[in-house]
Amino acid sequence: MNPKTIDQSCFSEEINCTGCGYTDHGLYCSNCGGHLKKQRISMANLVTSIVDFFSNFEDKYIHTFTSLFVRPIEFINHYLNGVRDKYYIPFKYFFLNLSINFFIYSYFNVSTINESALEKEAEQLLQLKSDSVFDSIINNYGSFFSLMIIPLFVIATLVLFRKNSHNTAERAAAITFLLGQLMIFQAFLNLITVVFHSFYEVQKFLVMGAEIYIIFLLSFRFFKASIIEAIWKSIVISVFVLLSMQYILVFTQEILHLYYGE
Repeated sequence: MNPKTIDQSCFSEEINCTGCGYTDHGLYCSNCGGHLKKQRISMANLVTSIVDFFSNFEDKYIHTFTSLFVRPIEFINHYLNGVRDKYYIPFKYFFLNLSINFFIYSYFNVSTINESALEKEAEQLLQLKSDSVFDSIINNYGSFFSLMIIPLFVIATLVLFRKNSHNTAERAAAITFLLGQLMIFQAFLNLITVVFHSFYEVQKFLVMGAEIYIIFLLSFRFFKASIIEAIWKSIVISVFVLLSMQYILVFTQEILHLYYGE
């Protein structure tokens, strides 16, 4: 077919530019330069966009997960230095893994996996309404309290690592990436607990140990402290975060007591 015989209707038909609203004809808007061709959404467009979304999702997730698993600090430094196109942003990665962990934890009722039906009923009868609601919040949404670790960690490091060149956002990105990785580790432990119920108590210590290790790793490798400095500062940060989290939980419980008048 002779290219000169291409349908000329697109050149004569007036079209409202979707970019600026200017009425024009031809292939491009003479006002803003946007494309004027009308493109209706077809099934092919939908299928292509879905495939692109999941392939892009899979590639970015796998790259982020494997990089954090193999070389976490090197990956974080590369990310902060601008190598970001093929990786998830930290908060997106964290919330996705948090959602995976939350689904497993809630779907299999991991928090009550070792309790018998009689024990659950007796506990519910003895509890105050506010305490029952508090326990429900912790059991169902406890993972979301891990969000508080991010600002607490940043505050602690701004005090203890004042001379470090990393700014507040970079510190928050570093801890968020590693907490996102922790969520997947915790989801894996929850799946083991579903199969081996007695593992529930063990996994609590493993998660706590992983949290302390993350703080030490950032102190030693990210902030480049000496081994002795990294150890004592990690202990200080861990205690600060732990006590702050306890105060937050106690405050939440007191608010519920006041709300229910108990």
